[in-house]
Amino acid sequence: IEHSQIRKIGRKMASEKKKDARLIVMCVDKSEYSKAGWKWAVENVLKDTDQVQLIHVYERKPMSTFDYVSKDYHQLMELEKKYMEEVRKRNAEIMKEMVVDALRIGCKAHITVEILDLHDGGAKGTIQEHCNKVNPAMCIVASRGTGAFGRAFLGSVSDYLVHNLKCPVIVVKTTKSAEKAPA
Repeated sequence: IEHSQIRKIGRKMASEKKKDARLIVMCVDKSEYSKAGWKWAVENVLKDTDQVQLIHVYERKPMSTFDYVSKDYHQLMELEKKYMEEVRKRNAEIMKEMVVDALRIGCKAHITVEILDLHDGGAKGTIQEHCNKVNPAMCIVASRGTGAFGRAFLGSVSDYLVHNLKCPVIVVKTTKSAEKAPA
């Protein structure tokens, strides 16, 4: 399926939506946990009338001091532009794969894609800010299964979202290998 076909299908589905459609935010990244969580959500939660936002948070590559000293303003802007194009292209491919998988499974929900810049609050804060802005009916996130030790030292995005979002949060716990999601 080509990207233009996905857009046409999405527009057609959007025109058929009812006004009472749920907005669901699904947090994704390139991990197998995320892919398994998305598959689980498609198979178990999403309805045909839902509006789904797949969101991915990415971190901008910081410029080194050498970059600032050795290049003029136009060169820096060109480097930034190229980097952003690479990031968007890479993320678009990840998202395209997930949308195509959902369509193969038979998902008829209207799916849009949001690629968000990482803010000072990290991925957790960026997702929280986005959810506060769009006010979804629910947020779905996959768990990486780091356990209590990992949460204590690294922090858990899913744990943070459960305790800080205003909407219900579904945490999809996948197997260690993320080969399959729970039914």
